[in-house]
Amino acid sequence: MLEEGVRFHNDREMTAEDVKFSLERILEPDTGSRRRQNLEQIESIEVIDNHTVAIHLSTPFAPFLSNLVGVWAAIIPEESVAEDGTIAEPVGTGPFAFGDYAMNENLTLERFDDYWRPDVPYLDEVVLMPLSDDAARMVALRTGAVDLVTSVPEQLLPTLMANEDRGFELLVAPGTTWRMAIMNNTRPPFDDVRVRQAVNLAVDREEVMLARTFGFGTLENQIWDEKSFWRMAADVPQRDVEKARDLLAEAGYPDGLPVTIEARSTYLDDAQVVQGHLNEAGFQAEIAISDWAVLSDRMRSGEYDIAISGAGWYADPDGRYGRFYTPDGPANYFAGGYENPEVTELLRQAREQVDPKARKDIYQEIFDIIQAEVPHVMLYFAPNTMAWRPEVKGFRTDRQGGLSNADTGLAYVWLDR
Repeated sequence: MLEEGVRFHNDREMTAEDVKFSLERILEPDTGSRRRQNLEQIESIEVIDNHTVAIHLSTPFAPFLSNLVGVWAAIIPEESVAEDGTIAEPVGTGPFAFGDYAMNENLTLERFDDYWRPDVPYLDEVVLMPLSDDAARMVALRTGAVDLVTSVPEQLLPTLMANEDRGFELLVAPGTTWRMAIMNNTRPPFDDVRVRQAVNLAVDREEVMLARTFGFGTLENQIWDEKSFWRMAADVPQRDVEKARDLLAEAGYPDGLPVTIEARSTYLDDAQVVQGHLNEAGFQAEIAISDWAVLSDRMRSGEYDIAISGAGWYADPDGRYGRFYTPDGPANYFAGGYENPEVTELLRQAREQVDPKARKDIYQEIFDIIQAEVPHVMLYFAPNTMAWRPEVKGFRTDRQGGLSNADTGLAYVWLDR
């Protein structure tokens, strides 16, 4: 059942036909959606009336409801999609409508007066500005050029937290965005599990976390944090350089192994610390920096040794496990092209198991296999950081420290000035 009276930004009511169109568009192969796998169990979509839609599945699919609430599954009106399938100007149902846009400069969101929740949003408009330079971002906040910034530089946090007269509010909280070292499982030398295990034992996760987050990160070896029901039973592996050297020798590299660590410039600190750890354990590691477009293409095509990257939290474990650890998963490159038929079968079972406890037991089996075969090395969770001027009131972040959730975000923000 759909909420009645929900209107699109083009002033048309959202109906069950829009739900059918939006989901079928994701399922259409020509659309090229990387999220198609998340909905492929849909057998048919039936419109009952304007506010009722029935979705028929081919098999039981436990992650289905969680998948439906993903931002990628947002409902859009058919008239907003051009003949070539692109969307030039987004049309949604949220508290703010798409306004002016200048690439790499700013995006203006305008208050939507017919938003379905009463009395909000409070702001007339929101202007989003990309400021990649850390110093420029903080100067803009201090001078009042902007009201709120995300991603406060971790190296500034100790000083800022100690200064009660800093002139703005500060949020520092455990994060759900994690960093990892991804090894290319599809070609030598990392198609040999012993070499991957050597990397796993060579890395000092705490030192990486301290160097990158100045102690504000959280040590982890898994995707799920301590608040999650899906938290697996496991300890963070301890560094063992001698055993790492032994594994390298056993794999046929007693005299060392040249490898290249690739990363974006924002992950250079992580890459440098990992490089030092690997070299101490018998690797001969070099670093190559590239932008994400280039690096992600190389990861997808399997043209790399080790890549430093990261990803965010999902409400349902299939959002990561199913996407990462199956050969046809759209994010399989985040697991280095990892493939194991036993894991693929267990993931199928987990998707069809609707009892949460039984599902978790299956994921524990999967996790134990992943821990042993190490397609990638989990490093740490980065902290959530945000700062805002004292006149900004009422905003709440979602679990990932973001502002996009309808129950949090900017809909409830107001300015006391």
